[in-house]
Amino acid sequence: MAEGEPHPLSLRPTLIGGDTAEGDYTLMREGRPIGRIRLTQDHIVKGTVWAWTITVPLPTPAWSAGGAESLEAAKVAFREAWERFYASLSERDIALWHLTEDSSRPGWR
Repeated sequence: MAEGEPHPLSLRPTLIGGDTAEGDYTLMREGRPIGRIRLTQDHIVKGTVWAWTITVPLPTPAWSAGGAESLEAAKVAFREAWERFYASLSERDIALWHLTEDSSRPGWR
């Protein structure tokens, strides 16, 4: 990937306990889950919103989560936050994240 090029991200249905729910997606990068976008009820705006959040096993800033009026808008907002967040990580942060994520997979080691 060239410097400044966006990270390739994919969206797949979120799987929890073997089940999926409509309007619930996990964002993936290089086979690792990095975030989630889901349709939910918002108690502040009193309606539905597409909530998004970065979910890597590292400390995340307050701006690493938000909401949008559509799935497409949530994808755009997530990507912007992800690129900003990833740019803030050191090589050590990335190595720790990968080790933590990979060691939780069945068959690791």
